[in-house]
Amino acid sequence: MISWLKKLSSHFKKDGNFFLEIYSLTGIKPKNEDYYKLAFRHSSASHDLDGLRLNNQRLEYLGDAILGGVIADILYEKYPTRGEGFLTSMRSKIVSRKHLNHLGVQLKLNKVVLRKTARTTNAKSIYGDALEALIGAVYLDLGYEQTKKFIVNRIVNDLIDLDNLQSKVASHKGAILEWGQKNRKRIRFELSGCYGESHSRKYEVSLLIEQDVMSTGSGSSKKRAEEEAAKIAYKLILNN
Repeated sequence: MISWLKKLSSHFKKDGNFFLEIYSLTGIKPKNEDYYKLAFRHSSASHDLDGLRLNNQRLEYLGDAILGGVIADILYEKYPTRGEGFLTSMRSKIVSRKHLNHLGVQLKLNKVVLRKTARTTNAKSIYGDALEALIGAVYLDLGYEQTKKFIVNRIVNDLIDLDNLQSKVASHKGAILEWGQKNRKRIRFELSGCYGESHSRKYEVSLLIEQDVMSTGSGSSKKRAEEEAAKIAYKLILNN
């Protein structure tokens, strides 16, 4: 693994001293810079080496698992009297694609990610993915304890307001379905429209409470349209 990481290093374009750049962005002093260079190589800029496509996807997978475990540990210790539902909801909010992408931008990972995509391609996840890959790189380079310290100090303590996060909704669809269960209301989603070319298709989904249409949402996928419809309905219900 080390050998092809070193080969990959020669293909990584950077400005200035990479060690100092990583230290400035993260506070981490790398032992093996090659892990971090791989962490910031998006799949669109994959490097082919002896039949392998080298990019940050494997590190992203590793970092995702480590981040989830560390966040679960942090929440378990911070909220000793809260139940499983609350802890699960808080963890979901922290590790959601949208939130991780926001954290990645706050860490200024956009300055070091190497990619060849259009500006809008994967814009909602590219820096969150890089953040997870970075966590995977720290783990391989420095071990679990240093990785946990990085997550706690540089991410949770510096960038996340846990008290404010409690009031945010992780999934409006999940929230509206939970409201329906508590109030014995039948909630269902119906596809009400689909238009556009295959590469830019838009979906419309209606949310029904019992037999009445409560809201309609649209998006580039059924899932996103459902979430939009649920968000609108959730706000209407709260205002009643």
